[in-house]
Amino acid sequence: MPTRRRFLQVGLCAVLAGRYAWASAGSAARPDGSAAASGYIDLMPDFWAAYARAGHGPDRVRLLREHFFQPHADVYAAADLKVDAGRIARWLPDFDAMAADVRRIVAGFPQLYAGHATRFRTAFPDFDRARAPIYLMPSLFSFDGHLSPWGARLPLFIGADGLVRYHGATPDLAVFLDHESFHLYQSQIAPEAMMNPSPPVYASLWIEGVATYVSERLNPAAALLHVLLDDTRLADADAATKRAIAAAMLDALDSTSDEDASRFFSAGAKGPLPARGGYLVGLEVARRIGRDMPLAQLPRLQGAPLRQRVARELAALAASSG
Repeated sequence: MPTRRRFLQVGLCAVLAGRYAWASAGSAARPDGSAAASGYIDLMPDFWAAYARAGHGPDRVRLLREHFFQPHADVYAAADLKVDAGRIARWLPDFDAMAADVRRIVAGFPQLYAGHATRFRTAFPDFDRARAPIYLMPSLFSFDGHLSPWGARLPLFIGADGLVRYHGATPDLAVFLDHESFHLYQSQIAPEAMMNPSPPVYASLWIEGVATYVSERLNPAAALLHVLLDDTRLADADAATKRAIAAAMLDALDSTSDEDASRFFSAGAKGPLPARGGYLVGLEVARRIGRDMPLAQLPRLQGAPLRQRVARELAALAASSG
């Protein structure tokens, strides 16, 4: 998994302009753009029906394309996911091996999502879910969660297969949903910051650190491993490693280079520091700032005041003895 999500590399106008033809997105969608009664748009029933129909014969790839991927081609295009026969053929053997786990997770999703929606609405009552619908779908291992503007809305696409691929057979979906939904909330509160295609390091640290912190705050019983993306290297990082990451990020505070973005936030980063160390240090920074600021105010901290606070907390972390 090269990155956890490919963040919104488009201008703000892509979100604010245009109208979206929601009625074409499947039976779970309504013409007004809202999700079905479940609160999200579930493509998995259609997929399971096509998967069963395709069986394991020589025509299964063609049948899956005809009966699932082509009818939902607009959703996959909106999710930036190109689906062709070769890709399906390469994906199927690994998916077959995990299909039972995916079925179990999908079966439990409605109840889990209902709990998430209630919890999130209580914490962030001004969040407009209608502008941020959720799709549950196979992602061909392209993502676990992916945000991409679609017309006037910013959907969250959830890959049911990606959840198992990148988080194991028993992912903590409450943590995952709270993290991803907070990004949707951030996009409504601070759209310019979220849509910046080349944000400075301090802004990226804040975007990811606060989402990680909120998922921890809303799920106090969750394991740190799950809060930190199920990344054992981050969860097991010692104080010296945290100091080193904080110092490196402080030195690159205003950098907008792809190299630094990858160094601190990409799962594929190579080097002496753990990949995605920005999530770990971002969590520490958000914890400190969050001590005296309500959760709903955190995404409203932007610009020069944000840079000043982040720089101060990074310096403290880099010099800490614990």
